[in-house]
Amino acid sequence: MAGLRPRVASHVTVARHRYGSQAWYALSDPASGRVHRVTPAAYLFAARLDGQRTVDAIWQEMVAEMDTEAPSQEAVINLLMQLHGADLLAGDIPPDAAELLSRRDRLTRSIWIRNLRSPLSMQIPLINPDRFLTRTLPLVQPLFSWFSLVAWLALMAAALMTVGQHWSELTENILDRVMATQGLFALALCYPVIKVLHELGHGYAAKRLGCEVREMGVMLLVLFPVPYVDASTSAALPGKWQRAGVAAAGIIVELTLAAIAALVWASAEPGVVRAAAFNVMLIGGVSTVLINGNPLLRFDGYYVLSDVVEVPNLTQRGVRYLGYLINRYAFRVPSLPVFTAAGHERVTMLIYTPLSWCYRLLVLVGVATFVAANYFVIGVAIGAFTLTVGFTLPAAKALWRVAMGPQYRLCRGRAAGLTFGAIALAVAVVLTVPAPVHSTAEGVIWVPRDAIVRAGTDGFVRGVAAGPGAHVAAGDTLFVLEHPIAEAKLRVTAARVDELEAKYTAEWVDDRIAAEVTKYELTQEKAALAREQYRISRQTVAAASEGTFNAVRPAADMMGRYVKVGEIMGYVTPTSGRVARVVVPQSDIELVQNHLVDVRIRLADRHTDLRSSVVRAVPAAEEDIPSQALAAVNGGTIATDPRDGKSTKAFERLFQFDVALPDTRAGMGTGTVADAADALALAASGFGARVFVRFDFSWEPLGTTLYRRLRQTLLRRFET
Repeated sequence: MAGLRPRVASHVTVARHRYGSQAWYALSDPASGRVHRVTPAAYLFAARLDGQRTVDAIWQEMVAEMDTEAPSQEAVINLLMQLHGADLLAGDIPPDAAELLSRRDRLTRSIWIRNLRSPLSMQIPLINPDRFLTRTLPLVQPLFSWFSLVAWLALMAAALMTVGQHWSELTENILDRVMATQGLFALALCYPVIKVLHELGHGYAAKRLGCEVREMGVMLLVLFPVPYVDASTSAALPGKWQRAGVAAAGIIVELTLAAIAALVWASAEPGVVRAAAFNVMLIGGVSTVLINGNPLLRFDGYYVLSDVVEVPNLTQRGVRYLGYLINRYAFRVPSLPVFTAAGHERVTMLIYTPLSWCYRLLVLVGVATFVAANYFVIGVAIGAFTLTVGFTLPAAKALWRVAMGPQYRLCRGRAAGLTFGAIALAVAVVLTVPAPVHSTAEGVIWVPRDAIVRAGTDGFVRGVAAGPGAHVAAGDTLFVLEHPIAEAKLRVTAARVDELEAKYTAEWVDDRIAAEVTKYELTQEKAALAREQYRISRQTVAAASEGTFNAVRPAADMMGRYVKVGEIMGYVTPTSGRVARVVVPQSDIELVQNHLVDVRIRLADRHTDLRSSVVRAVPAAEEDIPSQALAAVNGGTIATDPRDGKSTKAFERLFQFDVALPDTRAGMGTGTVADAADALALAASGFGARVFVRFDFSWEPLGTTLYRRLRQTLLRRFET
């Protein structure tokens, strides 16, 4: 290369960046939209490539000027190779057409490989939007001003206050509303529109700062088509806040739409407008928090974080830095080149890299699970591909490098021992070391059959014998009913019986055949009299068990009120033996029946778990839930069939257990004031109150738990 006379291509632009205390130079290629960062020393060499002087002459000149600070010949060769590979060099040598075609094929192949490695975010370029953005930029130019920023902050504050005031209403049954057919259809209509505006925000922000935007297309995000804009040319901007602003423009657009939708939702009447506003608010808020605005994923938030903390290529450099630490301190690789990074960069990469990997894997597994719940084959395929690409292949590549790579030829024993030893230790921990196992079920405080006070007959309430909260014993009178028509009917029936008895006595002597007919009528009337006497006796409503009595209405409202037979008039809460009816899914029934160690219970709005026990189990599974309060549509956790108008038929079979409520209020929890208050609230809670029950099982290895869950999932899916 000594005699070559290359020059930097005329279309290349240069911008000086500063990351912390270190300066870099960004070489931008508008033709391809790529940006390449080089060190100051490398840039000083590249800047002298004028097509007149040879490479050797330039290098000799730099050695004379910079002495030991000049780049080495190896560094110069690597720099020339990188510039040539990036199409940033021109010279007097005719281009090799075969090489250019081969480079184009490699670029196309690399795009497909990138898409295959990220099947949940495949990009398909379609058009060049640069001319459209240039012509329409004056229309949105006023939005890029300090006044617009202040107005945006005021809008966000108003939206946050609105969401806070209506939080319970917004989040009530949100999963059922979203997953319903109508909700999914509305989301499918709103999502592309919001994403188009999101991507236009990136494009306009980049154009305002003088960057070109040459690519717009469709991204298959979790197999759902959404638009995207390639604004990567903004990486050449000199200011970090300019680069961060372009990356954050889409987030700002989505938050703005969500804020406007929140205000519209709060002021609109129920209908199409309010439903659309809810969907826009949901998409803008959730996608910003979980996807676009989250720096742990390589979307907008990641680039904002990289620019703000001044750590370019955060993900790639973080992976290399962790590898460097392992090679240097664990494997002790000799003659290892020093990893160049500032102090704050090392800390950032050390924290960010493992967090990003874990969160990305969690999101992919969650997406695969969600898709598998609705489209099993597709979800399993996504999960298998994600596991292969994100974990299996990188792990296999790393193991092959440790076992056969020339980098470890002088320390292969130590590297292989530590690597495979760590794997063996992890497998042993997963398969043999016991870990706690528990599950949580939901239930309601159950009403015993004899605790319900019902009217024994029709009538008017003429007396309330027990006050609210009174302690009553079994058989004590609670209400006295009166029904004038029933009492008159009793007297009429009694008189009719007396009449028939006298008639039967007279006919027995004179006419035996007539006497037999009268005897039959007498039998019927005596039966009617017995029924009327029973109804009259039922006018006294008594307690069926001992406990605390409470009427369904105050005594003043009960007096004179007409009640029908079977109508609930009050409850007698037992002093002991109260239970909660709990539903357990079929996947946990084997653990509850055979491995149960401890049971704890708490109210839904409390935080203290109180010790309890299982007192009764329903032997068979059923689909009906014991209370509508457990249905997801009413705030519970059990998904019910929407075709069931009563919301009592679950999608899966459930087992029911009766769990005892603690009889005493002392010695529960840890003894703090808050624990005592929770115990008191549970003891005083009424029937139908929602409770959570925690079942603790015998410890078992994590591998056993994972195997059981996977087996249950497959069996449930392929059950015939």
